[in-house]
Amino acid sequence: MPARQTTLAQLATTSVAAGLTAAIVEMIFVLPIQAMLGASPLIVFQSIASGALGRAAFTGGLYAASLGVAVHLFVSLVAAAIFVFAASRWDVLIRKPVMSGIIFGVMAYIVMTFVVVPLSAIGFRLPKSLPLFLASFGIHLFAFGLPISLASRLLLSRSAGVKPLKAYAATSASATSGAWCS
Repeated sequence: MPARQTTLAQLATTSVAAGLTAAIVEMIFVLPIQAMLGASPLIVFQSIASGALGRAAFTGGLYAASLGVAVHLFVSLVAAAIFVFAASRWDVLIRKPVMSGIIFGVMAYIVMTFVVVPLSAIGFRLPKSLPLFLASFGIHLFAFGLPISLASRLLLSRSAGVKPLKAYAATSASATSGAWCS
């Protein structure tokens, strides 16, 4: 349904809005967790830049941190564009935003962990601990994939005639019947 009624401009706008949303929401969770582990925002973004610059990123100051912000935004925008493109072909991604967002978050985690990072200057590393793995995995699901799908749902459903989430919840037989996943 969205593919026939949604223009390229709407898809691009949705991709940008969903990507920026995910980039911001993800950092709302990542930065405090990293601060508890002793890493400042500067170090977090230098760490992202180290995918391109290697260890030199940690001596690159604000330049490297700015590159890290740019890379973070780029990855978020590309991921959102992939989701929005897929949602324009398969309306189930818009009709079931919670499920599709979580599944997309799993896919994003797998691609980042086993493809992007190993191909970068960082190289492949297993998570240092189970709690760090769970935090990273959970952030990809709930602070990356889910914001992309929900923002896409909000923006694409206006042009595609998809019922808002509230309408699904209101027509549900009970509050516990999984209306948020349907």
